[in-house]
Amino acid sequence: MQHICKFFISILFWLSIYTVNAQNQNNKDSVKIDKINFINGIRIELDVSPVITTLLSKGDTYSFEGAVQTTLFQKYFPVFELGFAGANRTSTENVNFTTNGGFFRVGTDFSVMKPKKIPGKFQNFFLVGARLGFSNFTYNMTNVNVYDEYWDVSKTYDFNDVAATKVWFEIAAGIRVEIINNIYMGWTLRNKRMLTNDAEGKISPWYIPGFGVNATSNWGVNYALGYKF
Repeated sequence: MQHICKFFISILFWLSIYTVNAQNQNNKDSVKIDKINFINGIRIELDVSPVITTLLSKGDTYSFEGAVQTTLFQKYFPVFELGFAGANRTSTENVNFTTNGGFFRVGTDFSVMKPKKIPGKFQNFFLVGARLGFSNFTYNMTNVNVYDEYWDVSKTYDFNDVAATKVWFEIAAGIRVEIINNIYMGWTLRNKRMLTNDAEGKISPWYIPGFGVNATSNWGVNYALGYKF
């Protein structure tokens, strides 16, 4: 399954790189911007990668995500990302975990390429940035078997409507390619680092909306389609 996921991600990555190279080859006659406005439009994006990841996980996890990003001085890109995600998974020990909830991220990207004015051509951006992610959700774990060594007995427990709040930090890098007038596509690669820990003795969620499988760190990738106003 991981090999298939890596295969699809590789296709999306090289497709974006090929598009950027092709457009840059056609834009050799570009000139630098003489005047840069403070605000250079707002881009609304929809992440289409969950269509693939949900199929690969066979429905164990799912998510929907979009973003609004503003362009300042053609250099800084403040962004607000909002989504909804969940999971329904039964382990080999027959423990069932379910959750769903909303999440959001706020942050800023920075363009590592100098702004250019390309008459009659399209714009491309290579971006690096950071995000702060937040999710407040509830989860259920049923048929959890706990063994007591002292009494040498096992007992099954159900944990329902357990509330959790998670905060994490992300480092992100990606590209945006203008494929036709004001319509963009591109990918974002993320490294996520959890900032909040589970309370000692409290059962931990298997999946965190917006962050993914519960761990100290996670990798993620988004592939977005967007329109610039």
